[in-house]
Amino acid sequence: MVPGLRWRLCWWAGVAACAAAGAAAADPIVDREFAIDFYEGVAIGDTAQVGMGGAGAARVAGSAGTLLNASAPAVRGSTDNDGWSWDYHLDVLTGQYSSDYDNNGAVADDASGASLLTGGLALRIGDWSGAVTVTGQRAPLEGSALEAEALRVKVVAARWLPRLDLAVGAGFQSVSLELSPRDGADGEALFGITGVGLVAGATWLPRMERFRAGVAVESPIIGGEVSTEACDPSNCQGYILPREIASPGRLITGLAYRWAATAWNRRVPQKFRDERALTVAADLVTTGPAERGHGLEAFGMRELQRSGRATVASIRAGAELEGLPGRLRVRAGSYWEPARFDGVRGRLHVTFGADLRVFELYLFGLRRGRISATADVATRYRNLALSIGFWH
Repeated sequence: MVPGLRWRLCWWAGVAACAAAGAAAADPIVDREFAIDFYEGVAIGDTAQVGMGGAGAARVAGSAGTLLNASAPAVRGSTDNDGWSWDYHLDVLTGQYSSDYDNNGAVADDASGASLLTGGLALRIGDWSGAVTVTGQRAPLEGSALEAEALRVKVVAARWLPRLDLAVGAGFQSVSLELSPRDGADGEALFGITGVGLVAGATWLPRMERFRAGVAVESPIIGGEVSTEACDPSNCQGYILPREIASPGRLITGLAYRWAATAWNRRVPQKFRDERALTVAADLVTTGPAERGHGLEAFGMRELQRSGRATVASIRAGAELEGLPGRLRVRAGSYWEPARFDGVRGRLHVTFGADLRVFELYLFGLRRGRISATADVATRYRNLALSIGFWH
């Protein structure tokens, strides 16, 4: 189409309609020289992190913080005064009510998004810590009889450096992707593929101050050869399989500040730190390109949709108010999901959530139970989460 004519049509039809039309344009798959871009543009984590707009590189500690920053296991809570401690998180999130979960421009039914489960366990002994986290996703591929299952596993070791008021950590992560028949239908998986990369991070907590700073880096992940035993990769159930999976590298920098009656970065002798407080946090997430990267959903329709052509940046920010000390926390935030696919614009997300303390019990000491809920809303995107755990 003549460029001038195309933009005149855009003027009359509307920018949104033209963007969708551009996103729909895709090329047929003719060979295996392409990769699936395994990119996470939305906020994924525990309910506290999602509720604050995905910001948490300098604020979230323990196993949940490891999802963003490898140094998080070594960041001790202000009431953690024992020689050793442990932490866990388990959160269920559902984006099933999204009509365009990965913002590729192809609008589907309002029940086509992904279901997510994230969990982790962290252990600290003295100044040394370690953590393992797992994030699993499952989503149908619109226009096909396939569903995708993805698994991201992180294993890190971290250490607290008292003289520097600094926590540092490093480790590795693996990413695997499998395409199988949808809804448990008979038949073997179309293919599976796994890749491994490195992660590292640091968090600075200057003593007796009210602020914290964090930085985290993840190396790119390039998967090896596609693993399939069912067929020829060049003609597998009518599909030409990708050569590899590409999970781009990320650089995350974050700041957090806490207003309260006492300084944030200090030891507190009590079991719980019940005081009215307002905490704000902001992150900048920079994601690199994916060489030969293409979208997964288009692959399900036997097409190529270019993804990850350039480096993109996401600003994330949020606030948390502990309005009823020891009983209720509320959160709100927002972040920008940058465009990843050719011809598709980025979108603004709004998030909110709350923690409610519901009971106390003795389990290796006095503990408080809480229920948490959060929501992440954007154009053609809905993500809801519910969590039951300990009050920290």
